Formats: sequence, C-alpha cells, structure tokens
Amino acid sequence: MVRMTNVGLEPGPHTFDEIIEATDEGVHMDVNRSWSIDDKRLNFQFGCEIAWEIRNGRRGRMVRNPTYTGIGPVFWSSMDMLGSDVVAWGTPNCGKGQPGQIGHTGHPAATARFTGVRVGVRG
Repeated sequence: MVRMTNVGLEPGPHTFDEIIEATDEGVHMDVNRSWSIDDKRLNFQFGCEIAWEIRNGRRGRMVRNPTYTGIGPVFWSSMDMLGSDVVAWGTPNCGKGQPGQIGHTGHPAATARFTGVRVGVRG
C-alpha cells in the first residue's frame, strides 16, 4: 500500500530554549491532532492541541486549537533552526482502502523553527 510517507529529522545544533530565545515573534505549536495533505504531498494543513505565543524570546499567552497551513517545499525550505531534542511522534498507523489496509507510520522529530508560515484560519 502506497499511502503515507515516513519522514524523520536528524537532531540539529540548538536546544529548545535557544530556539525560543532567538524568536522575536512567533507561535510555539505542540501536539498535532488533525492533518490533511493532498495526494501530491504538496498542500497541507495541521491542527494542534495547544500553542503559546512567543514574544521577545519568551513564551506567553496560551492559544487553544491552533492551526497552520502551507506548501511542502516552501515550508521545509523556510526552516532556519533545528533542535537537538528528538522525539518519536506520529500516528501508529495509516489506514485506507477496500478492503481495509493498515501501514505503520511515524516520524522522529525535533523542535524546529520555520519562518513565514500561515497560522490560523483567514476568511
């Protein structure tokens, strides 16, 4: 079954705290809870369980139900900091098809900082 791509990031040189401290304005998003990626793996949107505003290198106000969207190659080329804190994330499986098929998925990931990402829903 060709379905979901497993992607992993090798650890980078920065700590989580260094990434936050180096960010003047941003949003720290945590725990993906919903996702949608088109068939060509180009356009995507993700929803997270929780986020925090970042202002002047400090985490501030909590944000509930944050979302972000983008175009894969543009998103990945905008990564400018990568953390050393690798954690295994992902769903345990991706299931589709008739009859049903299940494939193992997951990806190791570290904290990363991206610039110019569209955050939230705009009408």
